[in-house]
Amino acid sequence: MNNLKTLLSIALFSFIFLASCNKKETAEKDFQTSLQNIADSIYQSFNTEWGIDNAGIHFYISGLSGSFMASSNITPKPSPDSHFRVASITKTFTAASIMLLHQQGELNINDTITSYLPNTSNFDIPNKNIITIKQLLQHRSGVFDVSNNDIPATVSAPYAGMKYEDYIRNQNDLHSFTFEEMIGVNAEHQLSTALPDDGFYYSNTGYNILGRIIEEVSGISYSEFIAEKFTIPLGLTGTYSPWQGSEVEMQTPYINSYFYMVGETPIETSQNNVSIHVAEGNIVSTPEDITKWIKLLLTGNAGINSSNVALMKEMEIADEGHGLYGLGLIYDDLGYGHNGIHQSYVSSTRYNPNNGISILVSANFIRFDPAVGQESIFELAYALRDAMHVVVEEYQK
Repeated sequence: MNNLKTLLSIALFSFIFLASCNKKETAEKDFQTSLQNIADSIYQSFNTEWGIDNAGIHFYISGLSGSFMASSNITPKPSPDSHFRVASITKTFTAASIMLLHQQGELNINDTITSYLPNTSNFDIPNKNIITIKQLLQHRSGVFDVSNNDIPATVSAPYAGMKYEDYIRNQNDLHSFTFEEMIGVNAEHQLSTALPDDGFYYSNTGYNILGRIIEEVSGISYSEFIAEKFTIPLGLTGTYSPWQGSEVEMQTPYINSYFYMVGETPIETSQNNVSIHVAEGNIVSTPEDITKWIKLLLTGNAGINSSNVALMKEMEIADEGHGLYGLGLIYDDLGYGHNGIHQSYVSSTRYNPNNGISILVSANFIRFDPAVGQESIFELAYALRDAMHVVVEEYQK
């Protein structure tokens, strides 16, 4: 009789377990279908409005209900381990590196940058004696942004009136840009956008300076620091930091990208020299890795303790495109994270501590309309942000 009871108990447990598994599997399939429908619907709206027939979008979302991915019109179909350029999401790694050194007592974010940079002409930028590390993290240093802005026409240099990057690439597209070189343009011509703490002025060159500080303090290269402190110990096996001009092709598998100039044939752009963007936009990652990273960072599990994560999350009003900005982090109703735009990937990632959801939404194209300029790119970025809300709402049902 006891044996019979035992067998019946086992059978009942097995039935309940299988029923629970089947219910969970059904729910996951239903959500996957919903996510795919969302991806297809958004892509179709882009294609209808802009004629985007070579490229598309992809989502990755992770939380208590599991991890899911969907894509539309991307060939070959991307997977959670497909590489892509995360662009300015790189800044979260740079900010984390600075905060780790701050945590270890190797630097203080309230110190001026002169304490941590070589005393050479390449670093003799305007206001260097009053710019703090924290202001660089916040984009409130007033440092002139060499990579995003044309060099003033009044400058006595062959690249006056144009982007320094374009001038150099026209001579050698595989040139390896360096921190000293990019910062040195500001130093040589005494370029400045504003006084420190006079307002929010987004500056990739400011993050170049942070990258050089990381190297000076740690004694190793930026890319080595990222690998040693974050990607290797955290198991982010698909994430790496290319820094040489010759590293134009990503590790496989990777997501191709396309640049759409209105009225012209799309150009495939996944091969790219990103050496100019080290520390501010060079990192390559995967959908699974980058959502894992942002969650680990924000939950204090990336090596940055809770008090220093809290410092990173102290927000100030930035501009229309960045909303609220802290120390290398953006905040909105989707959570904390960053956006990235680079030829030709447009991405946003967030982690929301209130619901435990981390999400990435990305397009593998940029559309540029000369009639409206940068606004045509931002239009796509805002549309992707709207898509994030739709995906999160569906996930929480």
